[in-house]
Amino acid sequence: MTQPPWNAAGGNGGDAGGEQRAQRFFRHRKKFRRGMRTAEKEQIGSRKPAPSAWKRRGDFQAWRKRSYRKRRFVAPARKRPKKAPPEPRLMTLARALSRLKYASHAAALNIIREGRVQVNGSVVLEPNTQVLIHRDTIVADGIELVFPPVERYTVVFHKPRWVVASKELGAHTVYEYLPKRKGGYFPCGRLTKFASGMVIFSTEPAYRNPERSPLSLVEKEYHVKVHRHVKKRELEQLAEELRRMSQHNVEARVEVLRENTRNCWLRIVARHLPLSFLHRFLKKTGLEILHLHRYRLGFLTSDELPVGAWRRLRAEEIAKLEEDVAKGSETITPTSGWDQLYRRWFSR
Repeated sequence: MTQPPWNAAGGNGGDAGGEQRAQRFFRHRKKFRRGMRTAEKEQIGSRKPAPSAWKRRGDFQAWRKRSYRKRRFVAPARKRPKKAPPEPRLMTLARALSRLKYASHAAALNIIREGRVQVNGSVVLEPNTQVLIHRDTIVADGIELVFPPVERYTVVFHKPRWVVASKELGAHTVYEYLPKRKGGYFPCGRLTKFASGMVIFSTEPAYRNPERSPLSLVEKEYHVKVHRHVKKRELEQLAEELRRMSQHNVEARVEVLRENTRNCWLRIVARHLPLSFLHRFLKKTGLEILHLHRYRLGFLTSDELPVGAWRRLRAEEIAKLEEDVAKGSETITPTSGWDQLYRRWFSR
């Protein structure tokens, strides 16, 4: 049996006489307000008609819109005017060559002292000369350096030992020495972490693939320190192995550079010589490599650059290196792939 409404006559809390009570609304703190009872109004003596026990406030959203219109309009904050770029500061000539991505600070000192740098048409021999790279005309080795510096260039770098050519976690990399650049560099012939010597880095996309780069077959000279003296028969065997390994090593040669009472330094000249092959072959011969240094790349030697220094290559120097590569390829006798494989594996 259903219960009668709570406000019906005789219902829950209803009066015995059946008098109907006023409908009660759900009380909300924002949308409704309670009115005063009629009896209280009469006691106070108010002239206004007494409202019902519960009265609806009205359209709450309309009230919000009206209050929003009354708000004071706040103008947007003024944008601060852009500051003018700072005036160019004076810097030393050695630092200017590094900022213009021509040479490192150590290499710039040698270039300036040799009289290869001109400022506003006159030769400057003092590295601490103050210049303005935005206004002064700086010419190094016949190249006019402009600001901002060029984006595509080729540099030669004297790599120290214990420096890696890849981004290895927790190790010093060659990119800490080279000038900062977003696109990165393409090395022409990497060196291992334990080796030192000359490496060519370029920002040109043509050098992206080390095997197909124009300077991959430039003549290289390595100085290898081994733990004992090397016999003449072992030198001839190593040279023959280099010629058998690649058709580009027709003129490969191995000789003793210097030796002392215990150790020995070897000079190895070749165009195509993977360092993994060199380590593997010397280990097979019974020689332990104590130090490996790439002394020469074409006509570029490590004597002209201090350890950890770099400098940009001129267009004439790059053309000279490419000419050396072309000259070496003329002496190659065309052989098929099967002949090369046969010479490598069976002609021993």
